[in-house]
Amino acid sequence: MATNAPWVLAVERAYVEAATAPPTQALTTMDDAARMQRARAAAGAVASRFLAVGTPRSMGLVSDAAHAEEAALSIEAHGCWFTPTDLRVFGGALAGCRETSLAEALACDIVCIHVPIDLVVAQLRRGTHVNVLCALPINAELAQFAMVVRESPDLSQMAAGFVDGRQLDEITVFALGDAAIAYAAV
Repeated sequence: MATNAPWVLAVERAYVEAATAPPTQALTTMDDAARMQRARAAAGAVASRFLAVGTPRSMGLVSDAAHAEEAALSIEAHGCWFTPTDLRVFGGALAGCRETSLAEALACDIVCIHVPIDLVVAQLRRGTHVNVLCALPINAELAQFAMVVRESPDLSQMAAGFVDGRQLDEITVFALGDAAIAYAAV
């Protein structure tokens, strides 16, 4: 699964530039659906680089048929840094992934959520990193018990090395915003 996808590395560089360079005007229109899918997948992979356990063995995807292509891009994007051997998917078939229950998908080292679900802390184990790559509000319980990292400015600060990512075996959650930085870089 190891890849060297230039579009993922370009997104990481864009987050570093967002933290170290003067701000640029954000994109106001995002009409290219395929580009946006790559942007979301790459942003999640960059977040996982700093927030997931060092050698993740498993990756879970929460998706549906409409988001299957984006879920596949998440696997490809994560391949820049990780090679999990256990790929699980909840919500639809995906090549190379084992179809599982939601509980099994959420029990992975890295979880990418592409469709809204009711996510509560009790569903996650210590050490899990979750990428919320869809419109899913972070509830108060999750915010209290997990390290929540927002796309802007948190991910940029982390990618630039200004703040640390994962510390121990805490639950980490990356909440994607508008993905403007990633979209501009893809």
